[in-house]
Amino acid sequence: MIQRPTRQGIILLALLAVLSWIVSRESEVEVTAPVSELDIRLNFALSDFDGRMLDDAGAVNLQIRAPMLRSDAQSGLSTVEQPELQIRQQQEQWYITAESAIITADREHVSLVGDVYLTRRNTETGELLEISTKDVMLNVTPRTASSDAEVNIRHFNNRLDAVGMQLDMISNSFELKNDVRGYYETP
Repeated sequence: MIQRPTRQGIILLALLAVLSWIVSRESEVEVTAPVSELDIRLNFALSDFDGRMLDDAGAVNLQIRAPMLRSDAQSGLSTVEQPELQIRQQQEQWYITAESAIITADREHVSLVGDVYLTRRNTETGELLEISTKDVMLNVTPRTASSDAEVNIRHFNNRLDAVGMQLDMISNSFELKNDVRGYYETP
């Protein structure tokens, strides 16, 4: 027979085991329960940023590179230092650089700030169109850009100067708004 103190020790040990199992099980249930008021939005900064947007087929149609991207969780805005954008459209590629950029929370509008350079290159013919201006609003989905600043457009050896422009990258058309001056080289 088991002596009384040993029997009490075994019963006490069994009770402690059952109690610890119940306590650990309750804490597991609490941990796995969803936390409804947890705010996962964070402010962050990324160095050597390289982001891509894909089309429905999975091909890259917009790429942005920058030495620094900062995101503000409360406003949803991102700021980018010295962005380099590349937009691919069939046989043409647009290269866009600026001093800085502000990207809206929905990623549909990019405000390019400071000196902005837009270059369109046709990959089949090598033909170039170069646009230099300041402070451009880029609308991502419709692929349009606009500026109210002075604009200089170079195509072959011809040049157009104006104040303000509206550019449609899909239809490859632009509208110059004010004080338009053209300089054409005759063949």
